[in-house]
Amino acid sequence: PSGAFTRGFRGEDPDATHLNQFYHVECELQGDMDNAIHIAEGYMAHLTNSMLKKHSDIILNTAGTLTHVTDMLSKLNEKTPLPRVTLDQAIPMMPSADCLEWVQDGQPQFGRKLTRKGERVLIEKYGGAVWLTEMDHLGVPFYQAYVEGTGRCKAKAADLLLGLGETVGLGERHSTPEMVQEALRHHAVPEESYKWYINMRQVIPLLTSGWGMGTERYLCWLLQHDDIRDIHIIPRMKNHSCL
Repeated sequence: PSGAFTRGFRGEDPDATHLNQFYHVECELQGDMDNAIHIAEGYMAHLTNSMLKKHSDIILNTAGTLTHVTDMLSKLNEKTPLPRVTLDQAIPMMPSADCLEWVQDGQPQFGRKLTRKGERVLIEKYGGAVWLTEMDHLGVPFYQAYVEGTGRCKAKAADLLLGLGETVGLGERHSTPEMVQEALRHHAVPEESYKWYINMRQVIPLLTSGWGMGTERYLCWLLQHDDIRDIHIIPRMKNHSCL
C-alpha cells in the first residue's frame, strides 16, 4: 500500500464537526473493500495503542477516562472485525426524521444519507464504533465501485463512525476504464477532467481500494471532545484572521 499524511482544503463552512482545512492520513492499496477495512482497522489499533502508551496522562486529564480507548483496543484486537451495517439497514433504526437527510435538498433521486445525529445513534447502538456501508451512490464520489446486483444504486464504500461521527472514509475503486466512464456519466462529471484517471485504468486495469482518516476527528474521539474547531494546532478557518 501507499500512504500519505497530508492536508485537505474544502470550501465548506467550519462547524463543530467540520474544518475547512484539516489533516488526514490517506492510504491506497491493491485489493477489495474488505482488505482495505482490515488495513484501516490495523492502523487504528496501532495508532491507538501507541497513543495509550505514550500519552495516557494527557488523554486521562482531558477526557477524564481511558475506558473508551481500552474498549476500542479490545475490539480491534479481537479476531472479528468491527460491526458493519448498510445504509438500508440503518434507516429503520433511526428514531426521528432529523437523523436522515437528502444528499441534495428536495431531490430524492440523489438518495439519502445520515445526519450527524443519525451517525451518533448508530455509534451508541453498536457500542462506540461501527462501519456504515453501501451508501446511495450519488451521495459518494464517482470513483467508488458499484455494489454488484444493485444496478447503479449502491456504492462499495464504508465510513467508520466513532466520536463525532465519520472518522474514516473508505471505498473500493472502479477497476476498468469503462467502469470509470460509466460512473462519470452517472454523476454528470465531465470526462475531460479525469482523462488521466481513465488512462491510468487503461494502462493497468487494477482492483484497488483506499481510505482516509481525519486526524482532528480521531483526536476528538481520543480526547472525548465535542468541537473539532478546538483541536487544530494552527487555526485556518474561513473568514478568520489567524495571525
